[in-house]
Amino acid sequence: MCAIRTHSPRAVTANPHLTTEPLTAGNADAAIAAVLVHGRDQDAEWMLEVARRIGLDEAVAYIAPRAAGRSWYPGRFYDPMEDNEPWLGWSLEAIQAAVALAVGPGRPQTRIALVGFSQGACIVAEHLARRPAPYGAAAILTGALFGTPDPQRLPVGALDGLPMFFGIAENDDWIGLAAVRDTVAAFRRAGARCELRVYDDEEHGVNDDEAAAVRGLLCSVLYRRPEADGPHQSAGPDAPRR
Repeated sequence: MCAIRTHSPRAVTANPHLTTEPLTAGNADAAIAAVLVHGRDQDAEWMLEVARRIGLDEAVAYIAPRAAGRSWYPGRFYDPMEDNEPWLGWSLEAIQAAVALAVGPGRPQTRIALVGFSQGACIVAEHLARRPAPYGAAAILTGALFGTPDPQRLPVGALDGLPMFFGIAENDDWIGLAAVRDTVAAFRRAGARCELRVYDDEEHGVNDDEAAAVRGLLCSVLYRRPEADGPHQSAGPDAPRR
């Protein structure tokens, strides 16, 4: 089970998502780290339970930022972006702060994975769109880009070789499948190696297949040779999961 480590409150800041340090768990000295971003009405502990199911506690340092009031932004992801400000900007700052905490001696950005669920998945997707960088991998679990996803939004090649996993229930009540497909198209145009799995689950959560897929992503980062950081083998085709 993940050993949770808490931190003292941060100095006063205008950003409510930065008033409390992220929770950390797993192996603080691990060669790779994963930033885990929770959804609406959830907390960092919920994502650390997902980490427990992934089963790599000794091999991964987990960093789980905490949203003020258990929500990253007040509206829906498809609302005009300005309607979710300043909360959207604050959320992106919190993710960047968590990434800065994850990076350290012997653990460059290429050894950092980003994993988000629901609201957190939307924030992770938006972070990658606005700040494309050579991360190790990313998992967007029931999430999409903000606003109306535009396949032309991301520059061609901006995320060349980034392994990305997308999971979505076909009839999810919060995130539409069409928006997820458009988001996948945008990231593929940017050069990411995307795999999309569509499930017939009705529960809004992280299922066992998604947890196993994230484990596979993290293992690929863990066992990747340093000189091999960069383009990766293409993921398989989109397929429904039963």
